[in-house]
Amino acid sequence: MSNVPVIQLDASLKKALDKMTEHRLGIALIVGSDNKLVGVLTDGDLRRLLLGHQSPLPELLITPAINFGTRTPSVILASASVTEAATVMAQKEIWDLPVVDGSGKLIGLVHRHNLN
Repeated sequence: MSNVPVIQLDASLKKALDKMTEHRLGIALIVGSDNKLVGVLTDGDLRRLLLGHQSPLPELLITPAINFGTRTPSVILASASVTEAATVMAQKEIWDLPVVDGSGKLIGLVHRHNLN
């Protein structure tokens, strides 16, 4: 899944930022060793982090990204339609929607621009 910004559960915030920048997306998908989605880190999470934490930046960058992300992100099953994905994204007001299989394993990512 080289076209999606995926990081492992123990990856640092710095690694998440690198992946987000590399893929030019405002999200990093966080997976466990079994490739199950365990959370996401978004640009919004980063803004809240910078506004709410008093820790020095170097300390934040080595902290696991999952500590600052969302552990229960909105997802859609791979069997869902494009219309269903668009509806969820509109209702939740999100730009990116992880796609998982029935067991929660990450399959991919729907980005709002891809729906047009």
